[in-house]
Amino acid sequence: MSNKKILKFPKNFLWGASTSAYQIEGGIINDWSEWEKSEVRSKKFPPEADQPLAEEVRSKKKNKKLRIENFICGQACDSYNRYEEDIELVKNLNCGAYRFGIEWARIEPEEGKFDMKEIEHYRKVLQAAKDRNLKVVLTLWHWTNPIWLSKIGGWENKKVVDYFARYTELIVKEMGNLIDYWVTLNEPMVHISNGYVRGKFPPNKKNIFGANKVFKNLAESHNKSYKIIHEKYPRAKVSITALINYFEPARKWLINEIIIAKLFHYFCNDRFLQRIKNNLDYIGIDYYFHDRIVWHPPFKKNLNKRITDMGWEIYPKGIYHILKYLKQFNKPIIILENGLADRHDKYRADFIKDHLKYVHKAISEGVDVRGYFYWSLLDNFEWAHGWAPKFGLHSVDRKTFERTARPSAAVYAEICKNNELIINNKE
Repeated sequence: MSNKKILKFPKNFLWGASTSAYQIEGGIINDWSEWEKSEVRSKKFPPEADQPLAEEVRSKKKNKKLRIENFICGQACDSYNRYEEDIELVKNLNCGAYRFGIEWARIEPEEGKFDMKEIEHYRKVLQAAKDRNLKVVLTLWHWTNPIWLSKIGGWENKKVVDYFARYTELIVKEMGNLIDYWVTLNEPMVHISNGYVRGKFPPNKKNIFGANKVFKNLAESHNKSYKIIHEKYPRAKVSITALINYFEPARKWLINEIIIAKLFHYFCNDRFLQRIKNNLDYIGIDYYFHDRIVWHPPFKKNLNKRITDMGWEIYPKGIYHILKYLKQFNKPIIILENGLADRHDKYRADFIKDHLKYVHKAISEGVDVRGYFYWSLLDNFEWAHGWAPKFGLHSVDRKTFERTARPSAAVYAEICKNNELIINNKE
C-alpha cells in the first residue's frame, strides 16, 4: 500500500506569486521613502526591538550607518527595470497568475498632474505578463501615498475619496483592458492599525478618532472605485486584500478569553469586510497570523512550537479556520498572500505544503477557494522591518540584483504544474 496521498485541486485553480510596487521596484519617492529618512524614523531605530533580528542586521549592530541603510528601500530589487525578468520567474514557477502593484506616487507625482510616461511603463509591465499568458492581479494601493497627499492629511482627509476615485478612473481608462483581477486596497486594517493606532508606520499617529476617519475613507474609496471599474468593465473581478488573522481563546471554557477573541476578530477581520461586502466580486485574503487570546495584557500568548525568522508562529491550520469563516460571504476566495521569513529556506517548502493541505480540506468542505498566491516572488523591502526578513522564493543580491531560486521554488513549481499536492498519509 502506498504511503502517499494525492490532493487534487479544482480545475482552473489559480496558482500565483505576489509582490508590491514599493517593495520591489526601486527609485520611488513617496510618503514611505521620506519617512525612512526622517528624524521620527531614526528615533524609532531599530523599529522592532522586541522582534528577533536576522543575522544580517545583528552582524552590523556596531555600524550604525550600515544598520540604517538596512532600513532604506532605495533601489529595492530594481524591478522597475527588471520586470520582464521577474515575470519570467513567475512563468518558470508554472504559475498562471502574477499579483503586482502600480505606484500612485509615480502616476500622480503632483496633485492633478499625471505622468503619461509612467502610465506607459505600467502598460508595458501588464502587457509583458499577458504575453506570457499570465492572469494579472493588479493592486492599486499598497499602503504608500504621493507626498502631496500625505501633506494634506493622507487618508484622514475626506478629499482622498475623490482623489482615489480620479486615480482609479485613469487606470481603468489607460490599462483596464489588461487587468484580470483588481485589488483596490491592500490590507486596509493594517494601515489603520500601524499608522493611526500603534504609531508604527507613517504617519506615526496614535489617534483613535483619526483611525476611524481613515477607516471610513478607505471603505468609501473601495466602494466608489468598485463602481467606477464596473461602469467600464461590468464583468470585472474587484476586491481588496484583507489580512485575516485566526484568533482563538487560549482556554475555550473561559468566558473572558472567548469574548476578547471575538472582539479581536470583529475589529481586525470582520468589520471592514462587512462595510464593503456588497461591492466584492471575490474576497482576496492574506494569512500569516494565529493568536491564542488570554484575558490579560498583552492578550496574546502563542505556543510558538515553530516560528519564522521574525518570530511569527507557524500555524497552518489557521488558514482552514479563516476560510470556513469566510464561507458565510458566499463569494469566491483567492488567497493572495501566504508566506514566511525564512532566510535559510529551512521551513518554506513544508510551510507551503502544510497550508495547502488545509486549503484543500476547506475546499473539500464546500468553501469556494479559487486560487493561492505565495508571498513573495522575491526577497523584498519588508517595510518597518527593512531588508533583514527573507520572504522570497528567490533571493536577490542587494548589489547586483541577481535573482537566485531557492530550493522551495522547485517544490512550489511542481505543485503548480500538476495542480496537486502529494503528502504522506501520516500527515
